[in-house]
Amino acid sequence: MIIVRRTLRSRRRSLIWWAIGLFAITAIIVLAYPSVRDTASFQDIVEDYPEFVQEILGLGGGLAITEAGGYLNSQFYTSILPITLLIFLVAFGVRETAGDEKEGVLDLLLAHPVTRTRFVLEKMGSMVAGGAVLTAVTVLTLVAVGPVVDLGLGVSSHIGVCVSLLLLGLVFGMTGLAIGAVTGNRAVAMGAVSGAAIGSYLLWGLAAVIDGVSGLERLSPFFWAFAGDPVVDGLQVGNALVLTGISVVAAVVAVWGFGRRDIRV
Repeated sequence: MIIVRRTLRSRRRSLIWWAIGLFAITAIIVLAYPSVRDTASFQDIVEDYPEFVQEILGLGGGLAITEAGGYLNSQFYTSILPITLLIFLVAFGVRETAGDEKEGVLDLLLAHPVTRTRFVLEKMGSMVAGGAVLTAVTVLTLVAVGPVVDLGLGVSSHIGVCVSLLLLGLVFGMTGLAIGAVTGNRAVAMGAVSGAAIGSYLLWGLAAVIDGVSGLERLSPFFWAFAGDPVVDGLQVGNALVLTGISVVAAVVAVWGFGRRDIRV
Protein backbone atom coordinates (compact mmCIF):
# COMPACT_ATOMS: atom_id res chain seq x y z
CA MET A 1 0.00 0.00 0.00
CA ILE A 2 3.01 2.28 -0.41
CA ILE A 3 1.60 3.99 -3.48
CA VAL A 4 -1.80 4.49 -1.83
CA ARG A 5 -0.18 6.20 1.17
CA ARG A 6 2.08 8.31 -1.02
CA THR A 7 -0.77 9.40 -3.28
CA LEU A 8 -3.12 10.31 -0.44
CA ARG A 9 -0.35 12.10 1.42
CA SER A 10 0.43 14.22 -1.65
CA ARG A 11 -3.28 14.95 -2.02
CA ARG A 12 -4.10 15.59 1.63
CA ARG A 13 -4.34 19.39 1.46
CA SER A 14 -6.52 19.28 -1.62
CA LEU A 15 -8.72 16.58 -0.07
CA ILE A 16 -9.11 18.60 3.13
CA TRP A 17 -10.27 21.67 1.21
CA TRP A 18 -12.66 19.60 -0.90
CA ALA A 19 -14.10 18.12 2.29
CA ILE A 20 -14.48 21.53 3.95
CA GLY A 21 -16.20 22.95 0.89
CA LEU A 22 -18.56 19.99 0.59
CA PHE A 23 -19.39 20.18 4.30
CA ALA A 24 -20.20 23.89 4.01
CA ILE A 25 -22.41 23.64 0.94
CA THR A 26 -24.23 20.56 2.27
CA ALA A 27 -24.97 22.31 5.55
CA ILE A 28 -26.18 25.47 3.79
CA ILE A 29 -28.54 23.53 1.53
CA VAL A 30 -30.01 21.57 4.45
CA LEU A 31 -30.46 24.70 6.55
CA ALA A 32 -32.29 26.38 3.65
CA TYR A 33 -34.91 23.62 3.54
CA PRO A 34 -37.51 25.31 5.82
CA SER A 35 -37.80 28.27 3.44
CA VAL A 36 -38.87 25.91 0.64
CA ARG A 37 -40.96 23.60 2.83
CA ASP A 38 -43.06 26.51 4.07
CA THR A 39 -43.68 27.99 0.60
CA ALA A 40 -46.30 25.95 -1.24
CA SER A 41 -45.93 28.03 -4.42
CA PHE A 42 -42.61 26.31 -5.13
CA GLN A 43 -44.45 23.08 -5.87
CA ASP A 44 -46.87 24.89 -8.18
CA ILE A 45 -43.92 26.25 -10.16
CA VAL A 46 -42.29 22.82 -10.44
CA GLU A 47 -45.49 21.21 -11.67
CA ASP A 48 -45.39 23.56 -14.68
CA TYR A 49 -41.97 22.21 -15.71
CA PRO A 50 -41.82 19.69 -18.59
CA GLU A 51 -41.80 16.06 -17.51
CA PHE A 52 -38.17 15.44 -18.42
CA VAL A 53 -37.08 18.48 -16.38
CA GLN A 54 -38.90 17.11 -13.35
CA GLU A 55 -37.18 13.75 -13.88
CA ILE A 56 -33.74 15.35 -14.13
CA LEU A 57 -34.46 17.25 -10.92
CA GLY A 58 -35.33 13.99 -9.19
CA LEU A 59 -38.95 14.97 -8.72
CA GLY A 60 -40.56 12.03 -10.48
CA GLY A 61 -42.55 9.32 -8.74
CA GLY A 62 -44.68 11.79 -6.81
CA LEU A 63 -41.85 13.51 -4.93
CA ALA A 64 -42.59 17.14 -4.13
CA ILE A 65 -39.98 19.85 -3.83
CA THR A 66 -41.55 20.90 -0.52
CA GLU A 67 -40.81 17.44 0.91
CA ALA A 68 -37.35 16.58 2.23
CA GLY A 69 -36.63 13.89 -0.36
CA GLY A 70 -37.73 16.00 -3.31
CA TYR A 71 -35.94 19.07 -1.99
CA LEU A 72 -32.61 17.29 -1.55
CA ASN A 73 -32.97 15.55 -4.91
CA SER A 74 -33.62 18.77 -6.80
CA GLN A 75 -31.17 21.01 -4.97
CA PHE A 76 -28.33 18.65 -4.13
CA TYR A 77 -28.41 15.01 -5.20
CA THR A 78 -29.04 15.55 -8.92
CA SER A 79 -26.78 18.56 -9.27
CA ILE A 80 -24.19 19.70 -6.74
CA LEU A 81 -23.11 16.37 -5.24
CA PRO A 82 -22.71 14.35 -8.47
CA ILE A 83 -20.92 17.25 -10.17
CA THR A 84 -18.56 17.61 -7.21
CA LEU A 85 -17.75 13.91 -7.07
CA LEU A 86 -17.38 13.66 -10.84
CA ILE A 87 -14.94 16.57 -11.02
CA PHE A 88 -12.92 15.28 -8.08
CA LEU A 89 -12.75 11.64 -9.20
CA VAL A 90 -12.18 12.30 -12.90
CA ALA A 91 -9.41 14.80 -12.18
CA PHE A 92 -7.92 12.37 -9.66
CA GLY A 93 -7.95 9.42 -12.07
CA VAL A 94 -6.50 11.34 -15.01
CA ARG A 95 -3.87 13.06 -12.88
CA GLU A 96 -2.60 9.85 -11.31
CA THR A 97 -1.80 8.15 -14.62
CA ALA A 98 -1.47 10.42 -17.64
CA GLY A 99 -0.67 13.42 -15.43
CA ASP A 100 2.30 11.75 -13.76
CA GLU A 101 3.56 10.63 -17.14
CA LYS A 102 3.36 14.11 -18.66
CA GLU A 103 5.22 15.59 -15.69
CA GLY A 104 8.00 13.05 -16.13
CA VAL A 105 7.74 11.38 -12.74
CA LEU A 106 6.07 8.14 -13.75
CA ASP A 107 9.33 6.43 -14.71
CA LEU A 108 10.78 7.26 -11.28
CA LEU A 109 7.77 5.72 -9.55
CA LEU A 110 7.97 2.58 -11.66
CA ALA A 111 11.69 2.27 -10.91
CA HIS A 112 10.70 1.08 -7.45
CA PRO A 113 10.08 -2.66 -6.88
CA VAL A 114 6.42 -2.53 -7.91
CA THR A 115 4.68 -4.09 -10.90
CA ARG A 116 2.63 -2.03 -13.30
CA THR A 117 -0.49 -3.92 -12.30
CA ARG A 118 0.05 -3.12 -8.64
CA PHE A 119 0.80 0.49 -9.51
CA VAL A 120 -2.51 0.95 -11.35
CA LEU A 121 -4.52 -0.94 -8.73
CA GLU A 122 -3.10 1.16 -5.91
CA LYS A 123 -3.82 4.36 -7.84
CA MET A 124 -7.41 3.13 -8.13
CA GLY A 125 -7.45 2.40 -4.42
CA SER A 126 -6.30 5.94 -3.72
CA MET A 127 -9.09 7.34 -5.88
CA VAL A 128 -11.72 5.20 -4.17
CA ALA A 129 -10.41 6.24 -0.75
CA GLY A 130 -10.55 9.94 -1.66
CA GLY A 131 -14.10 9.61 -2.97
CA ALA A 132 -15.12 7.66 0.13
CA VAL A 133 -13.81 10.45 2.37
CA LEU A 134 -15.93 13.07 0.59
CA THR A 135 -18.96 10.76 0.66
CA ALA A 136 -18.53 10.15 4.39
CA VAL A 137 -18.26 13.89 5.04
CA THR A 138 -21.50 14.44 3.13
CA VAL A 139 -23.40 11.71 4.99
CA LEU A 140 -22.16 12.87 8.40
CA THR A 141 -23.14 16.46 7.60
CA LEU A 142 -26.65 15.41 6.54
CA VAL A 143 -27.06 13.29 9.66
CA ALA A 144 -25.76 16.04 11.95
CA VAL A 145 -27.56 19.04 10.43
CA GLY A 146 -30.77 17.34 9.29
CA PRO A 147 -32.43 17.23 12.74
CA VAL A 148 -31.91 21.00 13.12
CA VAL A 149 -34.50 21.61 10.38
CA ASP A 150 -36.53 18.45 11.00
CA LEU A 151 -35.44 16.93 7.69
CA GLY A 152 -37.07 13.65 8.62
CA LEU A 153 -34.95 11.33 6.45
CA GLY A 154 -33.27 8.30 7.94
CA VAL A 155 -29.56 7.53 7.89
CA SER A 156 -30.15 4.70 5.39
CA SER A 157 -31.58 7.18 2.89
CA HIS A 158 -28.57 9.47 3.15
CA ILE A 159 -26.16 6.56 2.87
CA GLY A 160 -28.07 4.99 -0.01
CA VAL A 161 -28.13 7.99 -2.30
CA CYS A 162 -24.61 9.17 -1.41
CA VAL A 163 -23.11 5.73 -2.05
CA SER A 164 -25.01 5.57 -5.35
CA LEU A 165 -23.49 8.89 -6.38
CA LEU A 166 -20.04 7.76 -5.27
CA LEU A 167 -20.39 4.70 -7.51
CA LEU A 168 -21.57 6.97 -10.34
CA GLY A 169 -18.50 9.17 -9.89
CA LEU A 170 -16.24 6.12 -9.82
CA VAL A 171 -17.62 4.97 -13.18
CA PHE A 172 -16.28 8.10 -14.82
CA GLY A 173 -13.23 8.35 -12.58
CA MET A 174 -12.19 4.80 -13.49
CA THR A 175 -12.92 5.53 -17.13
CA GLY A 176 -10.69 8.60 -17.03
CA LEU A 177 -7.96 6.62 -15.30
CA ALA A 178 -8.28 3.86 -17.91
CA ILE A 179 -8.06 6.25 -20.87
CA GLY A 180 -5.10 7.97 -19.27
CA ALA A 181 -3.41 4.63 -18.63
CA VAL A 182 -3.97 3.43 -22.19
CA THR A 183 -3.09 6.66 -24.05
CA GLY A 184 -0.75 8.48 -21.67
CA ASN A 185 -2.43 11.69 -22.79
CA ARG A 186 -4.07 13.77 -20.06
CA ALA A 187 -5.95 16.06 -22.47
CA VAL A 188 -7.42 13.13 -24.40
CA ALA A 189 -8.46 11.36 -21.21
CA MET A 190 -10.05 14.45 -19.70
CA GLY A 191 -11.85 15.40 -22.90
CA ALA A 192 -13.13 11.91 -23.60
CA VAL A 193 -14.48 11.23 -20.12
CA SER A 194 -16.01 14.72 -19.84
CA GLY A 195 -17.81 14.20 -23.13
CA ALA A 196 -18.98 10.77 -21.99
CA ALA A 197 -20.34 12.19 -18.73
CA ILE A 198 -22.24 14.99 -20.48
CA GLY A 199 -23.59 12.63 -23.11
CA SER A 200 -24.71 10.13 -20.48
CA TYR A 201 -26.45 12.87 -18.52
CA LEU A 202 -28.33 14.10 -21.59
CA LEU A 203 -29.27 10.55 -22.56
CA TRP A 204 -30.66 9.91 -19.09
CA GLY A 205 -32.72 13.07 -19.11
CA LEU A 206 -34.02 13.04 -22.69
CA ALA A 207 -34.40 9.39 -23.67
CA ALA A 208 -37.52 8.94 -21.57
CA VAL A 209 -39.39 11.71 -23.46
CA ILE A 210 -38.03 11.38 -27.02
CA ASP A 211 -39.69 8.57 -28.95
CA GLY A 212 -36.69 7.79 -31.14
CA VAL A 213 -34.42 6.97 -28.20
CA SER A 214 -37.00 5.83 -25.67
CA GLY A 215 -35.61 3.10 -23.43
CA LEU A 216 -31.97 3.97 -24.11
CA GLU A 217 -31.71 5.80 -20.79
CA ARG A 218 -30.73 2.44 -19.30
CA LEU A 219 -27.43 2.79 -21.12
CA SER A 220 -26.61 5.81 -18.97
CA PRO A 221 -24.89 5.34 -15.59
CA PHE A 222 -27.01 8.23 -14.32
CA PHE A 223 -30.11 6.09 -14.75
CA TRP A 224 -28.69 3.36 -12.51
CA ALA A 225 -27.59 5.89 -9.90
CA PHE A 226 -31.07 7.37 -9.46
CA ALA A 227 -33.44 4.53 -10.41
CA GLY A 228 -35.51 3.24 -7.51
CA ASP A 229 -35.49 6.55 -5.60
CA PRO A 230 -32.55 5.85 -3.25
CA VAL A 231 -33.34 9.08 -1.39
CA VAL A 232 -36.57 7.42 -0.25
CA ASP A 233 -35.84 3.69 -0.32
CA GLY A 234 -32.10 3.61 0.36
CA LEU A 235 -29.38 1.92 -1.67
CA GLN A 236 -30.63 -0.13 -4.60
CA VAL A 237 -28.33 -3.14 -4.55
CA GLY A 238 -28.97 -4.21 -8.13
CA ASN A 239 -28.27 -0.73 -9.45
CA ALA A 240 -25.14 -0.49 -7.32
CA LEU A 241 -23.87 -3.76 -8.81
CA VAL A 242 -24.39 -2.43 -12.34
CA LEU A 243 -22.34 0.69 -11.59
CA THR A 244 -19.68 -1.37 -9.84
CA GLY A 245 -19.51 -3.70 -12.83
CA ILE A 246 -18.86 -0.81 -15.21
CA SER A 247 -16.06 0.45 -12.96
CA VAL A 248 -14.53 -3.04 -12.82
CA VAL A 249 -14.51 -3.24 -16.63
CA ALA A 250 -12.76 0.15 -16.80
CA ALA A 251 -10.26 -1.06 -14.18
CA VAL A 252 -9.46 -4.17 -16.22
CA VAL A 253 -8.92 -2.05 -19.33
CA ALA A 254 -6.62 0.27 -17.35
CA VAL A 255 -4.48 -2.59 -16.05
CA TRP A 256 -4.31 -4.23 -19.47
CA GLY A 257 -3.51 -1.06 -21.37
CA PHE A 258 -0.95 0.30 -18.91
CA GLY A 259 0.91 -3.00 -18.80
CA ARG A 260 1.39 -3.08 -22.56
CA ARG A 261 2.37 0.47 -23.37
CA ASP A 262 5.75 2.15 -23.60
CA ILE A 263 5.97 4.84 -20.93
CA ARG A 264 7.17 8.24 -22.12
CA VAL A 265 10.03 9.65 -20.08
